[in-house]
Amino acid sequence: MAKLRCGHIQSCALYGISGILVDIEVTILPGLPAFEIVGLGDSAVRESRNRVHAAIKNNGFEFPASRVVACYAPAWLRKEGSGFDLPLALAVLMASGQLPSPKWPVLAFGELSLTGEVRSVPGTICRVAACQEKFFQAIIVPSGNVLEAKAIASRQCLPVNNLKEAAQLMIDGIKSQAEMQNIANTNSSNAAGAVKVPDIRHAAIRDISTIIGQQKAVRALQIAAAGRHNLLLLGSPGCGKTTLASILPDIMPPLELNEAIQVTQIYSASGLLKDGDGLIWQRPFRSPHHTITRTALTGGGSIPAPGEISLAHLGILFLDEMTEFMPETLDLLRQPLEEQAIRLTRLYHKITYPADFMLIGAANPCRCGEYLEPSATCRCTAESIRQHLNRLSGPLVDRMDLAVEMTRLSANELQKSAAQVQDSASKTADFAKSIEQCWTIQKHRCQKNNLTFSNNGRLSSTRLAEIMEIPDPVVAVAADMASRFRLSVRGFQKMLRISRTIADLEEHRIVALKHMAEAFQYRLRQPD
Repeated sequence: MAKLRCGHIQSCALYGISGILVDIEVTILPGLPAFEIVGLGDSAVRESRNRVHAAIKNNGFEFPASRVVACYAPAWLRKEGSGFDLPLALAVLMASGQLPSPKWPVLAFGELSLTGEVRSVPGTICRVAACQEKFFQAIIVPSGNVLEAKAIASRQCLPVNNLKEAAQLMIDGIKSQAEMQNIANTNSSNAAGAVKVPDIRHAAIRDISTIIGQQKAVRALQIAAAGRHNLLLLGSPGCGKTTLASILPDIMPPLELNEAIQVTQIYSASGLLKDGDGLIWQRPFRSPHHTITRTALTGGGSIPAPGEISLAHLGILFLDEMTEFMPETLDLLRQPLEEQAIRLTRLYHKITYPADFMLIGAANPCRCGEYLEPSATCRCTAESIRQHLNRLSGPLVDRMDLAVEMTRLSANELQKSAAQVQDSASKTADFAKSIEQCWTIQKHRCQKNNLTFSNNGRLSSTRLAEIMEIPDPVVAVAADMASRFRLSVRGFQKMLRISRTIADLEEHRIVALKHMAEAFQYRLRQPD
């Protein structure tokens, strides 16, 4: 009995923002020509038969004139996307004897065009991260994804432009790290220039010197950035709410390496990285429209993808015109705000996406927007104002650390402030420096208490007052204010955290009554 010919190679599936190794086996059986793929693949996997067939023929190889069966294991795991094209083609060529089987652990992924060109695929950095744990000698990746891949695995990644280059790697039989690195450098220079991981740094959005007046709101913005506190801005149209929020990414410290990798994984899995992009270092700023769907906000879909709250991970989720969002949509934010993650359960998927974001909301205080204006031109009744603000549920408002009421500037204030804009050109840099110093203080405090670093707004402990060095008399005053104004336990703890951040900004080791008094100013005032 003739021995069956088989080809075997490993690839990696994308599951949420994690990679899962997949074994691709191909065997050639006697019978009429046919090409079958088994292993719970989606339509893109099934359609890969045509792409692989054409790519093999158009690159000078022969496609077996027999029954070809490919198996993707584990069979219970649903495979999605076109990233299995390249390893499938290599496995077919191995099974047909046109390529030798590798003598070292090798993994490949990439989409094939009909001409054999290897196209980029989403989630490359996620797949490479999964491969890092398995000690692969070589990881064959599309050349368009090389910089993204080399951000975490510079030595193993071998970029290829087409099927011929990938096949040549298998023929050459790379055995040493030195040989592999030489080939990787050669392919990288042909495909994407020097092997240097670039940073994706968004251009500065706005300078804080463009904010005229609004000292209380600017102060609240500084406190929010210094402690990663959620912030609600209520004010008339045109008073500067959106401009204030857009400044946040420029005054917050950049991401650290492990944070940059995690954020880049989310954007890569979402298909939002372009060819040649490297790590994302600046904190994300997401501003979805109020017509956003629940799935787009939380993530999911037939092929699961991260939603806006995950795309804002370690950054800012800005909801402009917050009262225009559907209340049911806004309430989806409550659980992620508490747990810094979102868990999606679907028929074929159970995925957890990270969602540690700062929530910044901006809204008009009433339908006409004039309720807070001193000119008393508001034409809304107290009941209509309550209905307007009630679109923000009580539990969600309770999760907003700071609330600031803003009004438009008068003509005299505008005239006086306009002359000061040039003198405040360095204000953004000063803000960024003070916030970075505040973060350093918080890191030292966490180290002192043997805690994982967490900003004041995220710190959770049964010894909150002790860790934050808030004296008992100050805690007693905060408890008394919380009782008189009927604040929840969460609201009381937020006052402690905000007062700690204010003290850190002023470089005070102990929280004083003045810090607690200022913290108490940033609460939502109910309409009369």
